[in-house]
Amino acid sequence: MQITIEDNSLMYIYLKSKDNHEKLGKCVSDVKCFLLYDIQENIVGFKLINTRDNTDISLNGIPLIETIKLPTVGYIDTPQHNASITESENEILIMFDEKAVIYQVREDECNIDLCKEGILGIEPTPFTYIGGKEIIKPFIIEDIPLTLTKLE
Repeated sequence: MQITIEDNSLMYIYLKSKDNHEKLGKCVSDVKCFLLYDIQENIVGFKLINTRDNTDISLNGIPLIETIKLPTVGYIDTPQHNASITESENEILIMFDEKAVIYQVREDECNIDLCKEGILGIEPTPFTYIGGKEIIKPFIIEDIPLTLTKLE
């Protein structure tokens, strides 16, 4: 896996090398997910579940929860270090360190990009609390800090 971070709130998790795989079509959007943290507030994992908010189907303007078929992860050609990935019909669990202990869970939504071989990458949206990066350090390929511009 490889991770890019921007402004400490925009994260993208590559499961496949972006150099070797081409994104197919549109992403699967608004998929329910949970970001997993240890007791020190380090992000340790990520769980996707098979539901999403469908804004095309709504009741009085409120999006309905839709059950979806999660795409398969497929072969991973990026370094996995101590990570583990578990897939079932209802969820995909990604642990950046398979021995990490989950202390806190935060609900979020994500977009899933696909390629011919399965899931290309996952992007929590819109702005995600990343927390500490100690566990994900081996996966980070780009970490661009927030740049403030002085208004004159």
